[in-house]
Amino acid sequence: MSKRISAIVAVILFAAALSFVGAGAPTEQSKTPAMRIGTFDSRAVALAYWRSDQGMKGINAGFEEVKKAKAANDEKRIKELEIEMPGGQVRMHQQIFSTGAVTDIIETIKTSIPAIAQEAGVSLVVSKWEIAYKDPSIECVDVTPQLVKLFNPSAETQKMIEEMGNKEPVPIDQLSMDPRM
Repeated sequence: MSKRISAIVAVILFAAALSFVGAGAPTEQSKTPAMRIGTFDSRAVALAYWRSDQGMKGINAGFEEVKKAKAANDEKRIKELEIEMPGGQVRMHQQIFSTGAVTDIIETIKTSIPAIAQEAGVSLVVSKWEIAYKDPSIECVDVTPQLVKLFNPSAETQKMIEEMGNKEPVPIDQLSMDPRM
């Protein structure tokens, strides 16, 4: 009988040891990513911004500045604006059609981003075009729709954003530097 009890105790101890060793090892089901990061398509954010009331206000302010400089016959300011305005147009094209940085746009909504990140359960929010490498244990969560929504896009803008999502960005070095393009 004692051999039988010893055998049972040995089996129980062996089973307990196995469960203890396995307790720390995650199963396929319980694996969670090391980190979740929020990503966004900067082109969509740029398009939503530049077509928003806020973006149009900035564009119109530039045209008003030109008008004022011309009315005041301020040649120095006119020359400055002749450089600034086309440069701004090129930057806008880089942001909307390529992977140009949108830090200036993000600055206008930065106070809303923490709530979006918290709702999405992410620890970081970054343009998807800025990720040079991602460890497979990191989960990316697309927060583009939430960021775009902050600019109250029209149905037309929403449609343009959806169509844009199906296309790769134009390589930035292939964009024209001519602001009329």
